[in-house]
Amino acid sequence: MFDTAAHTKKLYYLDQYLTSSSARIVGIDEGCMALDRTVLYPEGGGQESDTGLLETPFGTLHIMAAKLMHGTPIHLDGFNGGKSGGVIVHHVAPQDQAMLANLTPGMAVTVHLNAERRQKLTLSHSASHFLYAAAVALRPELKENTIGCHIKEEGARFDFIASDPFVPDEIEAIERHANAMIARAQPITIEAHPENADARTWIYEDIRIPCGGTHLSSPQDIGCIRVTRKKLGKNKERLMCAFDDARISIDNYHETEL
Repeated sequence: MFDTAAHTKKLYYLDQYLTSSSARIVGIDEGCMALDRTVLYPEGGGQESDTGLLETPFGTLHIMAAKLMHGTPIHLDGFNGGKSGGVIVHHVAPQDQAMLANLTPGMAVTVHLNAERRQKLTLSHSASHFLYAAAVALRPELKENTIGCHIKEEGARFDFIASDPFVPDEIEAIERHANAMIARAQPITIEAHPENADARTWIYEDIRIPCGGTHLSSPQDIGCIRVTRKKLGKNKERLMCAFDDARISIDNYHETEL
């Protein structure tokens, strides 16, 4: 088990485009390890985790997932469900787990980010907020009736409690509104709360959405999104977005800490 007092420095909040960093092992458990700092964003807020590589004195390990443990719930208005602090656990691919027997806490390692996957997730997460904002603009009650979301490389979705199913005209209106916002290509900014840097807000024009994920600085790379819906059951609806025209660029990523 990992020390509940341990904390991982979240380098992805300090420099989202940093792809590698030195670190030290602070704990090892079955199939995974915790580090004192990392460039890998852990699964959270619906966004799938980063993947990457971990260089050790005994060889290179493939990291298939990162997860936050022992985070402290954020008790600030508008940030329900968020957590701060905590330790980020790096899950090692099965074929490399035997190498964990050679590692010990305190050992120096180097973490490397899969930048292409990060950028795809970053674009997907930003696109999802335009979907969400357009849906809430059409049906304001959805803001209080969101029951799930999932951000993956090739698309994103939100699940809602909805007494009435979405009809085709509504789907078209949501898609049209989302794409109109994207086409304006205004800056996307992230604001960290002054009382807790892990409580972060996504801002576009007058839209503010609490979110700790990774995001684009402008929506222009998203292109046009395509919105579809799926009925999940009685009073449950899913809205999905895909972005067939997206531009994925990793030109801004770099290995050296600024």
